[in-house]
Amino acid sequence: MKSFERIWTALNLEEPDRIPIHTINIDGNVADQILGRPKRNAFDIFDDLEKQYPDDWVDKINDILLDIEISTFSKAVRAGLDLGFDGVGVQYIPFILESQTEMTDIFGKRHRVRNIDGNPYPDYYGGYIKNREDWEAYPKPDMKEEYNKAKKFYKGVLRKCRDIKDDICLFAQNALTSVFPPVWQGMGMAYFARALKNDPKLVKERFRFTTDYTLTTFKAYHDCGAKIFLEGGDIAHSGGQFMSHKNFNEYLLPRYQEVSEQIHEWGGKYILHTDGDVTDLLDFIVESGFDGLQCLEPPLVDPYLVKKKIGDKLCLSGNIDTRHILVDATKEEVEQAVKNAINALGPGGGGMISPANFHPKMSVEHLRWMIEAANKFGVYPL
Repeated sequence: MKSFERIWTALNLEEPDRIPIHTINIDGNVADQILGRPKRNAFDIFDDLEKQYPDDWVDKINDILLDIEISTFSKAVRAGLDLGFDGVGVQYIPFILESQTEMTDIFGKRHRVRNIDGNPYPDYYGGYIKNREDWEAYPKPDMKEEYNKAKKFYKGVLRKCRDIKDDICLFAQNALTSVFPPVWQGMGMAYFARALKNDPKLVKERFRFTTDYTLTTFKAYHDCGAKIFLEGGDIAHSGGQFMSHKNFNEYLLPRYQEVSEQIHEWGGKYILHTDGDVTDLLDFIVESGFDGLQCLEPPLVDPYLVKKKIGDKLCLSGNIDTRHILVDATKEEVEQAVKNAINALGPGGGGMISPANFHPKMSVEHLRWMIEAANKFGVYPL
């Protein structure tokens, strides 16, 4: 089977030739370790523009951020193929650079920019939107323009990867522009919680905005041929869900259902990525209309329990630990983690192997060990 067919079969809860392997992302510094460092990196470009245009260098950088994103995600796809992944996630991110160390976005989120071997890496730390007045004053994007940027991005990645398009599957995702986290992250959790109590209309408006944005960019990816869409927003943390069931059902459930219905009208599949302990949210995830659930973060989530409870309804993907197993574990530990994940998620089909998450300290060697083990032990019949 080719990669897309293998993944699509798993998403249909059937058995492919072997268990598929995918990743939600490959960070730039990790991709450079696989493919080799480029002659000029993003921060070289930033420095050059700052010297050439001392008065408006930030504007010059923002003008080319989309092209930098195309190059960054294209090399992630190539690095994923080199490693042996069946699928890699890509997405357009509407960042707005404020300096070489600060950036925001259209949702009001604030990020510190880290330079990791020449690759920009955003660290979320707060939001600009404290109340209704802030939200009404905050600049809103032109959705037609965002559609065009997302389409340019996806076409750009396809163009740069056209020679390998049949060898690896792209997941069109919204990891930093998703329906849920941008709502609270653009405000900060304290102000978001206050709005839930004092201004629920503001919260609903914010969810309407993030949903419209997701539908706009997903439509752009669909119009470029995308079939698999990944909702990249965490709905839980290590202690459990971010909101009460009542708030999830009131604010988030109808929005997820709206997106899933649209994707299914297109004939596509919809996967949720979320960190944290989602054990008490499994029924909610099914009701939301997702076709797959990715992460199953160890040791917070028991993959055997999840498979037993919803494995006949959702394709389950994960759950290889990214704190130890894919960073500094032994090869034997990596193999055992993969065996455990296959045993939990693979029986009967409807399972995929993936790192639970991705971060710049991931080991290329350990990723190769993971993929080798999945190919060795994940052949059907198991």
